[in-house]
This record gives sequence, structure tokens and C-alpha cells, in this order.
Amino acid sequence: DPQQREVYDGVGGKFGEDALYDYSDEPILGSLSEIRAIEELTPASFMVNECRKDVTVRAEVKIQHHITNIRQRFRVYGAERLKYVRNFFNRRLKQVLNYPRLIRRLHPFERLSVELALTHHWNKTGVAFGKILACLKQLRIQIHEIGTHRANQAMVAERGRLATFIADEGIEEIFDLVTNWEPVFQQFIGCQQAIFKSPCIDLDKPTVVFVGAPNVGKSSLVRSISTGRPEVNSYPYTTRQLTIGHLWHFIAGTPLLIHGQIVDSPGLKFGPGGNHNLMDKLTMGSMDHLPTGVVFVFDPYPYTHGLLDVDEQVKLRNSLRARFPRRPWLDVISKIDVEEEDAKDNISKLMDLFPDALQVSAFDGTGLDDLNMEVRGLLEEMTKVVRQLQRTKIRQLRMGDEEVKWVSKEALALR
Repeated sequence: DPQQREVYDGVGGKFGEDALYDYSDEPILGSLSEIRAIEELTPASFMVNECRKDVTVRAEVKIQHHITNIRQRFRVYGAERLKYVRNFFNRRLKQVLNYPRLIRRLHPFERLSVELALTHHWNKTGVAFGKILACLKQLRIQIHEIGTHRANQAMVAERGRLATFIADEGIEEIFDLVTNWEPVFQQFIGCQQAIFKSPCIDLDKPTVVFVGAPNVGKSSLVRSISTGRPEVNSYPYTTRQLTIGHLWHFIAGTPLLIHGQIVDSPGLKFGPGGNHNLMDKLTMGSMDHLPTGVVFVFDPYPYTHGLLDVDEQVKLRNSLRARFPRRPWLDVISKIDVEEEDAKDNISKLMDLFPDALQVSAFDGTGLDDLNMEVRGLLEEMTKVVRQLQRTKIRQLRMGDEEVKWVSKEALALR
């Protein structure tokens, strides 16, 4: 979206200093956490026990003593108990069956996060989320059919005692049906837990994302300057999802405290337009769909565990920079503690190409203080962008659009 990217990239004098001093971290834009609005599905056995208590101990369905005909009174009582049990399960299942509609309405970045989480869960367990939803939908249909059929039988029973017997039999039939579907419930709960582990970005807080080829040291740097704790190992693709750390920064000369988000992203092998997998799409989405500053990390000695040599890393960096030409940007050369001659030659080569690049080492701490200050400067720049997006959202709400969830292309056109 060129209009949205124009706001994401338009920093500095374009918005003026008031965009910084007028910044507020109030929930104006909101956070990408709408997917968590659906409560976690409880196991089938717990649900059956809760419903049984409602029907028996708590007596949610009461006998209507104002009905003078005793047979009719117990017919109605039996039918109402069946309808209560039917609706109890159908309400719970209807809520989780709203997932597809909710996912379609998500922010594009959050949708990518959910898709990646479900794909990882599928590869790990062999359970497809769509098939589980289809099973739960079929279960809901069966519960509705049994409850409705038995309730109609109870209403036309010859005696009140027979109506009570039909109701008891129908309720136990529904309970047995739900209990037999316990494995499906457990599989769906696993999918929900995978979704809840997806990263949650707060759009009202300035964000900086660390980008680079696989195994260049992004995770180590994020651990060094923020509260983020991504996994660090010596093999490529250790980071398989976005990891978010936090950094608090006082702007000099002002009482403004910035709460920034530092994002560690999976490594990229291809630039924009390449053959991207879901992890690559998530990394690209963190720049395409979110207002983020970018820290690009180089590895000057990729011959041990890296996947891209220095020339390929430079090509990747230039392609990303061409895609986001005005985005707040910082080049970082990591692992400068390596003593190999090839590493030193590559560092010199990178410094010739990018004179403003920082040289850092997470191993011995070299340059981490400078990196910390530069990242804080990026957060100040992104604060201006966030404030402009907040102003756009407020303007859109004033025009009467109360359903807006994030700043859309139409809203940005109203600047």
C-alpha cells in the first residue's frame, strides 16, 4: 500500500517536532491481539461436568408449576432440559467456529503471525486447523439434531414420566457424544495455544525490527539491548517466529518516556519479490504492514554457519533499502571479535560500502553502547510516525467510522 508506506516512511521534518512532543501511548491505534478475544476451549469432559451440574445441582431449568396439567408440565420440563443442554454446547462451539471470520478481519501482520503459528503446529503434530474446525462444526450439527429431535419427542410423550425418561436419555446421549469427541477438543486446544503464542504488537508504541540473513547474530543483539529473550544457537533458522523485547527511553530535554518494542525476526534469504516461505513473509510483513525502523545486521564471517556470503548479504540489504527508501535505517556489522583474516577483509569491504555502519560484538560487548543509543534514536524517529498514525485514526473516528480497527488506506488518504 503506497499511501500507508508513505506515512510509515515519512519521518523527520515532514511531521514536525510537535509530532514527537504530542506523542501519547494511550490505546488509540490498539494492539494486534483481537485473535485472543475468543476464550480457550475447555476439554470435553470439563464441559460435560459443568453442564451436568447446571442441569442437576444448580437447577438452571425449573419445573413450571403454573402449568396445571401435570403431563404437560413434565413434557415442557423435559423439553426445556434438552434445549438447555443443546444450547449450552452449541454456544461454546459457535464461539470457536468464528475463528475463520475473525482471522479474515485481522490486521495483515497479525494474520501472517497466526498463519505461521498454525503452520508450525501442523508440521509438528500433523493436525490441520481447518479439519478440526470442520469436525467441531459437524459435532455442533449432531448435538443440535439430537437435542431438537429428543425435545420434540418429549413434547408429544403420552405420560409425564415417559417425557422425563426421554429427556434423561437424550441428555446422556449428548453427553456421551461430546465425551467421545474428546481427542478433537484436545487437538483444537493445542491449535489455540499455538495461536496465543504468536507475537502481539502494540501499534501505539514505536517499533524497531532487526533484519538480516539467517544466523548473522540478530537474536544475540536483541538480547543485549532489550528485554527480549530469543533463542540463540549456532545453526541457521534458530528464530522461527518474531520475538519481541522492550526498551524504555527518556527523550533528552523532555519528560517524555518512550516504551519501544524491539523485534527479532527470522532470517531472510531472498529480498522483496523472492520465493518467500511463511517465515520470510512474516519478516517482510513486519516492514510492509507495521510502522517500524529497521536495523540490518551483516555477518562478516558467514563461512561457518551462515547461508549467505557477504556479497549476497549486501545484495539483500540493497534490495530491502530500495523497497523502503525513506524508512529509518541502521546498518550493523556483527561478530567483529572474529580474528580470521577473511572476517577482517570483509569488515573493511562493508565499511567502504556503508561508512555509517556500526561495528558490534555481542560476545565481548564491543559497540553495544553505541548500538543502544542508535536504536533509541530510531525509536524517537518512529515515535513521530506513530503519532501521525494516531492523529489519522482520531480524524477517522471523528468522521463517524466507529468500526475502524487499524489505520486503513482510506483513512490515510484523508490526511
